[in-house]
Amino acid sequence: MSKLTNFIAFQVCWFACVLGAAKDMEWIGPLSVALFLAWSLTLVASAKRELTALAAAAVLGTFVDTVQLQMGWLEYQGAPLLGVLAPSWIVALWVVFAMTFDSSLAWLTRRRAWFSAFGAIGAPFSYWGGVRLGAVEFGDPLWPSIAGISVCWGSALPLAAWLVERLRRAPSGKIEAQPH
Repeated sequence: MSKLTNFIAFQVCWFACVLGAAKDMEWIGPLSVALFLAWSLTLVASAKRELTALAAAAVLGTFVDTVQLQMGWLEYQGAPLLGVLAPSWIVALWVVFAMTFDSSLAWLTRRRAWFSAFGAIGAPFSYWGGVRLGAVEFGDPLWPSIAGISVCWGSALPLAAWLVERLRRAPSGKIEAQPH
């Protein structure tokens, strides 16, 4: 798939997730991501490796967004998974975001320090977009919430990129050992 198609599909899924949550139709976002994923799986060499990598991104993302929720930095529209975790539309966003790592964001994901800065700066702006659309609210006081989000995302993105890259390349879906 072309990088432009990947970028456009990510944007469509982002808006479906965010607007779906804002309009009490939380299922629309995960459904859009599932459809994009199903199509994407027809284009990859190993669906098993891709699904393993994206599942790892979903777990990491669920952890990151649940930390932000539990710390009071963000409040999401939609039902929390298992009553305490980030909602399904946020988890779906992590999956579709990880789908950009080897395509439209490949130029950035391989530059871990830059990807960290991208997360630290870009994530608060992305959440601000979600605030403007009614899907999420920042915690009060605002600046500590933004600082916490920046630290979480600045730390998580390089880790997510590394993990997804390793799992996509691993023959059996296991993380490859680095040569010494």
